[in-house]
Amino acid sequence: MMKRKIAAIMAADIAEYTRIVAEDEEEAIARLAIYRQVFDEFVLRAGGRVFNTSGDGVMCEFPSAVEATRCAIDIQESLRTHNLAYPPGRQMHFRIGIAIGDVVDRDGDLLGDGVNIAARLQGLAEPGSLCVARNVQEAIANKMSVSFRDLGRREVKNLPYPVHAFQIAVGGLGAKVGSRRIPGRWAVPSSARWLAAGMAIAAGGAGLYWLGRAEQARTPITVMALLPTPPEPGTGERAEALTPAQAYERLARAGGLLREPSTAAEFYHNARLFEARGESANARQAYLALAALGGEHIDPLLRLAALIRAQDGRAGAREVFAELAAGPSRAARAVHAQQFDGAERLRRIAALAEQEPRFGPIHALLAIEFGEDRQNTQTIEEKRRERAAIARFLAADREGELVPYFLDQSVLAQWLDRAQRRAETLAAYFTEQRDAVSAQFSRNNAGWLASIVAPEPATLLEYRIGDAREFQSTGFLQVADPRTGRPMPSPSFTFPPETGPTSIALRYADANGAPSPVTMLAFDPRMALARGLREQLERMPQAWLSFTGSAADLHVNYVQLVSYRCAIERVEIGFDGQEPMRQVTLPPCDPANPFVVPNAAAARLALRPEIRGVSLRLTFIGGEQSAVLRFARPD
Repeated sequence: MMKRKIAAIMAADIAEYTRIVAEDEEEAIARLAIYRQVFDEFVLRAGGRVFNTSGDGVMCEFPSAVEATRCAIDIQESLRTHNLAYPPGRQMHFRIGIAIGDVVDRDGDLLGDGVNIAARLQGLAEPGSLCVARNVQEAIANKMSVSFRDLGRREVKNLPYPVHAFQIAVGGLGAKVGSRRIPGRWAVPSSARWLAAGMAIAAGGAGLYWLGRAEQARTPITVMALLPTPPEPGTGERAEALTPAQAYERLARAGGLLREPSTAAEFYHNARLFEARGESANARQAYLALAALGGEHIDPLLRLAALIRAQDGRAGAREVFAELAAGPSRAARAVHAQQFDGAERLRRIAALAEQEPRFGPIHALLAIEFGEDRQNTQTIEEKRRERAAIARFLAADREGELVPYFLDQSVLAQWLDRAQRRAETLAAYFTEQRDAVSAQFSRNNAGWLASIVAPEPATLLEYRIGDAREFQSTGFLQVADPRTGRPMPSPSFTFPPETGPTSIALRYADANGAPSPVTMLAFDPRMALARGLREQLERMPQAWLSFTGSAADLHVNYVQLVSYRCAIERVEIGFDGQEPMRQVTLPPCDPANPFVVPNAAAARLALRPEIRGVSLRLTFIGGEQSAVLRFARPD
């Protein structure tokens, strides 16, 4: 039997359980049974029930969000104490998610949105913590003394809508070591550390190893568990002589986790290894320890930001890097700026590039903001700004200024390769002058019509003729441009027929409203007239000649050629397949009245009755010739 109801659902599983089992299966399974017993006792005591289990995963139902949250906190605090008897790599930490939702009860099993959302929130939680949905946060905010961290709206797998998640700090979010808070770290009270030490001794030496490091009056920082030190490679180099990048490369070759990391290279080495092993919490701790050193290496900070975004969302990354950016590190400020969205991210990165032009990596980040990968539709102005930022980045490389900002030099090589390829692409684009505005001029009886062709969607078109001081708008059509969502500028403007040789300046505003450079065109009315009329002639060659009259009084008319004579230098005609050799005389061009056919002008030619067809060739002003066209006499 199935029935619907509203319930508070708690989902939990153990972080990195597969690895823990792989390392020592019997011990892990035995300890899971103990932890599950503790877990089930707390659930029962809170009035809940376990309705589904799968390996290390547990799904529970509670009558209220308050009871579910209290139970989750009790479970985490209890198991935290149990874990202190084990080294960090062997600890079992539950991740817990809680949601309120509509569920379907099918023979004791629950299905529905509440179950799905709780499971997704559990996936967002850090080991040893819990994440709750917004409706849970609202239900317990005034009933429990807990602190929330807003993770924002998170896209989660298999749900068509984002879930607004909050993290509840169990044991204190943000460890305090000495008097300085390390952002984003779970605190372990000092009493718990002493308890851990005692339990470790009793357990035969297993326990936590806490190390503080002081550098230039910095507060010591908690680092990771006691780990074996890798053997030193036999290079004969003294560590003091190595640059940080060389030190990191040497550690990468040696492999193995370091027991007492103290330098940026050592913390970065450990963090990368933790990431490779899927130990995101340890990786995050190592990255934060590196960041607290306040250095200018940007590649580890970018990896840290990506890790935090995956765990806590962009809002969580902004919070962590806001503290790091308060220090002197330009790299931290750059990565902090990257954690914002859209226009705000661009504004912050551009401002830092202006303030710190000698900080080479910022120009690569700025180029990405203007790049075609980031922009929905990259404007030409954005191409120009991307190109300028890339040029500054590559110039910094030529001057040897980039190497100190990268611990992993392979990352720098990737950045440089991408920048060089984009520089070549953009250079080709601008060399081909694909960014230029163009115009076509055509003449009618009222005067000149200029038709503007912008190289991209425009929100404004303007022109200036000759010595005029101000630009004039072409105006707007009564229709919105679907590419910009704004009124479409009129693509043409008119000017007087008597206008002589002059210059015409054109410019436009792109989809973002940014003004384009001014394009200068030389306007020669005679050449413009010839070019415009030729284009019209070439669009309708079938109208150049026509046959009229009867077989006894047959004529071929060329009135079209007379009308467009200002584009024609010579007309040649032939008969019955012969090469056009006979020249047809046209009236002289009158630039003031180019379309008027003089009264005395001849516009037709008499044909002998036996002629079956006519061939024609035009020579245009400037000397170019048309193909030979053949016109068959109608029957």
